[in-house]
Amino acid sequence: MTETLSRILKRDQPKAHIVEGMVKTLFNKTDAKEAVISIKENKMSRTGHQNRLYWHIIEQVRAETANTPSAIHDYLRGEFLETEVEEVCKKTVLVLKSTTSLNTKTMGVYLDEVITWAENDLGIKLNLPDEWRELVN
Repeated sequence: MTETLSRILKRDQPKAHIVEGMVKTLFNKTDAKEAVISIKENKMSRTGHQNRLYWHIIEQVRAETANTPSAIHDYLRGEFLETEVEEVCKKTVLVLKSTTSLNTKTMGVYLDEVITWAENDLGIKLNLPDEWRELVN
């Protein structure tokens, strides 16, 4: 079994005790003889609140258009996210970017585009939660 420990480290806070504690925890929980420490920039993926808002919007669009949530989701990804073209079995395929790969900032921009599209292009008066602006900024 592979044990992975993760922590978010802040630039302006002490870190040595966190790293030491994680190393002790790993060696106490496993029979590992060595450990690898890897540090990367925190690019947090979209939040659960952002995801729930997105599917709440899709449900409202579905109610107005009678399209399936899956079709609306695919349309929006193709319309507002980067796409790639790949060749699969000698056929050209359009690959849509997954919203699960978006960080919080990019998901916020995407949500703002989706809201603008639904309200302006479709004329739907969306029922949005009071805190929706916090989720797109």
